[in-house]
Amino acid sequence: MSFQTELAKIKQNKLAPIYLLQGTEKFLADQFLEQLVNQLGLIDDEMNKIVFDMESTPLSEGIEEATSAPFFGEYRLVMLDHPYFLTGDKRTGMPEHHLEELLAYLKNPLESTILVMIAGYPKLDERKKVVKELKKTATLIDVSPMEEKQVREYVAHYIAGEGYDISPEAYRLLLERTNMDFSQLMAELDKLFLTGMPTKKITRYMVESLVPKTLEQNIFDMTSYVLKKDTKEALNLYHDLVRQGEETIKINSILISQVRLLLHVQLLGKRGYPQKNMAQLLKVHPYRIKLAIQQAKHFQFASLASVLDELIENDYGMKTGMMDKELLFELFLLKTASLL
Repeated sequence: MSFQTELAKIKQNKLAPIYLLQGTEKFLADQFLEQLVNQLGLIDDEMNKIVFDMESTPLSEGIEEATSAPFFGEYRLVMLDHPYFLTGDKRTGMPEHHLEELLAYLKNPLESTILVMIAGYPKLDERKKVVKELKKTATLIDVSPMEEKQVREYVAHYIAGEGYDISPEAYRLLLERTNMDFSQLMAELDKLFLTGMPTKKITRYMVESLVPKTLEQNIFDMTSYVLKKDTKEALNLYHDLVRQGEETIKINSILISQVRLLLHVQLLGKRGYPQKNMAQLLKVHPYRIKLAIQQAKHFQFASLASVLDELIENDYGMKTGMMDKELLFELFLLKTASLL
C-alpha cells in the first residue's frame, strides 16, 4: 500500500495491529506517527504511548508493554525504534534481544495494542526469519526517499493544500536551495508559511531571504565560476565565504569532492550508467547527480583531472604549512583559467 493510502485508512480508523516503517525519510515517518497518535487520541497520554530504543533497551521490555492492556483507554501504542536486529549490521555492546518473543507476538498480537517497528534503514536483511515474518504479518509503510518527480509533486500539492500560492521562480529556487532534500524542504516551508501568512503567497524574495545557501551550494557556484574561467566571481565568492567564517581548507576540500564528482559522472556516463544508478553507486543524492551531469558535459575529462590535481596539491600545501592557505587558494583560482 502507498504511504498516502495508509494515512487515509488510519483517518478512517481502519487500524492495523502491527506496522513496519522502513526507510530513511524521517519527515514521512514522523508524519505517519503523528497521524497515528492523533487518531488514537494519545497526544497527551504518556501511559499508553511508549517508545523503546532497541539500541539501549531489551526487546523483552517492548514486548511486555505490547502484551499489557491499556490504562483507562481503548488502545496502547508501542513503538520500537532502531530495531537494528532487522538489518545485517553487527553491533557490539547492545542489549540482549530475544527475537523469539517478537516472533511469538507476531503470531498472536493483542487487539488493544498498535505495535510499530520504526526501521529507519535503507534496507533490511531479508534472509532473517524475523524479517520474513514481519513482512508477512505487518502492514509495511514505505518511507524511503522519494524520486525527484515525486518530491516535486508532493511538495507542490502540500503547499496548495495549506492554501498558499508559490511562484514558479520561487519554487525552482526553493528546490535548488534545499538540494531537493525532502525533509529540508518541508522544514523550510514552515518559515515560508509564517512569513507569507498575510497574503498566502510565497515569492522568490522570501525564498532568497529565508532559505540560506549551504556551503556545498556555494561551492557548486564556485565550481561553475572556476570552470567558466570567471576568476573575478570565484574570488568574490571565496572572500565572502571567508568573511562568513568558513575555513579555506574546508572550502578546498569540498571543491575537491565536487570536481571528483564531475569526473565520476563523466566516467559512468561513458559506460552507459543512468542517473539513478550513478546516485546509488556514488551514494550521492540524485538531484546532485543531475546537476553534476549538466555541469560536467561542458568540460573535457583531462581538464577536470588537472583541476583536481591542483586542488589535491593545495590540500597538501595548506595542511603542511607550505604557504599561507588563503594565498595558496587565491593563486589556484587565478591559475585555473589556464588549465581549462
